[in-house]
Amino acid sequence: MRYYRLRQRFRNADDRARVIDRLLALRGSLERTVPPKDADDNLLVATWNIRDLAKTNRRGYGKRLPESHFYIAEVLSAFDFIAVQEVNQLDEWEDIMDILGPHWEYLATDVTDISLGGNGERLTYVWDRRKVYHQNIAGEIVLPAHLLISKTVAEIEAEDGSTETVTGGKQFRRTPFAARFQSGWFKFDICTVHIYFGADSGDKLDQRVEEIAQVADYFANRADISMKAEGRSLILLGDFNIVRPDHKTMDALLDSGFRVPEALRLITNTKGDKYYDQIAFKTEDHVLEFIERHADEPNDRNAGVFKPFNTVFKTGDRADYDEAMLATSNGQDHDDLDAYYADWRTYQISDHNPLWARLQVNRSDAYLRGLRDAELPAPL
Repeated sequence: MRYYRLRQRFRNADDRARVIDRLLALRGSLERTVPPKDADDNLLVATWNIRDLAKTNRRGYGKRLPESHFYIAEVLSAFDFIAVQEVNQLDEWEDIMDILGPHWEYLATDVTDISLGGNGERLTYVWDRRKVYHQNIAGEIVLPAHLLISKTVAEIEAEDGSTETVTGGKQFRRTPFAARFQSGWFKFDICTVHIYFGADSGDKLDQRVEEIAQVADYFANRADISMKAEGRSLILLGDFNIVRPDHKTMDALLDSGFRVPEALRLITNTKGDKYYDQIAFKTEDHVLEFIERHADEPNDRNAGVFKPFNTVFKTGDRADYDEAMLATSNGQDHDDLDAYYADWRTYQISDHNPLWARLQVNRSDAYLRGLRDAELPAPL
């Protein structure tokens, strides 16, 4: 982390001291919640929807404060690999990357087409190059005609009297993004999503369920060959807009053969009532068994949710931000700043908490045992 950027961004000593104190508190909270990053044995994977990052239209909530970039970068730095949703324009993202420092790299899609139902966002991977390397393969998932969302089939009559079957429907509102990476012994194909929300019931909910099912089926079927031939794990993660573990939105994810460890079936929105974000696997049993392993100490856990608002932009910190809130178009006419602060701060950090899992990536012992026990070839 390039903490020396604090000198450049905060010329006022009191402001700088306040931000530093909160960064120290955030670092302490991360250390108590997330296991330490180690050099070889484990990989910390996370997914985080960072609300409207660098979006031009911020719905009247104003721009992010410079200190928010430091807090976001601090949270990201606690993990080795993060899938990030809702990155819009890259200027703000580049500022966060600059704070993270030269060991970090990212890969992003182009913006989604608003006319097709997207919201102009990018899906993004960011990783610590000291731990993870990209294997030069990436692509967005585009559905063939027979797998389109809300598929329709019609018979069209041609001028010569013959009929033609035409298939119509929708692509994903925000195209899922797949790529190939490796960390230590652990090779993985990964796909991140931001699934269409639609509505809580009716046809729009059905479209959400269909999007989840289609991306899970398509990614699983396409990658199964490489999984078997190369020993790769498949990871499907992101904002699925899952309602709860016993809901049909979760069933749509699991029916394709992906598995979500019980330790990862957690509430992820900041309001504390939805299981929107998920990390699902098609992998060897030992990977999932490691995630599920019970740990008495919090920082020895292998899965969890981190809650930034327990440390920064806390409820009791509201008065520090009155001036910034009153400068926004929404805040100017708001009668209750306490209520407004609860919404405004989600545009400073997010309305989602990051969900993370720790994976065991050093298989040296197992490899050596297998090599020891393998039959030697017969002499010529």
